[in-house]
Amino acid sequence: MTLASKSHEGMVPLTKEEAAIFERRLAMARQQLEEVDQEIERELREVRERIAALQEKRQSSLKVYDAACTMLGIENDRAEKERG
Repeated sequence: MTLASKSHEGMVPLTKEEAAIFERRLAMARQQLEEVDQEIERELREVRERIAALQEKRQSSLKVYDAACTMLGIENDRAEKERG
């Protein structure tokens, strides 16, 4: 069923030419939406990867911090903050 054959209450039916124009616009908008959705997914994947790398780096730094506290014989003030 094309837009020309579909009628909405209170709307003047479209001519075949008008319907073709809107069908092309619809297809273009659909394609643009798909492209944007794909780009969003790529960006989210990159952000998740970056966050995971930063979390690993943070955990490594916390281990070094903890070891330095132990070697110095001082309390690890970060340990309590890390637990919540």
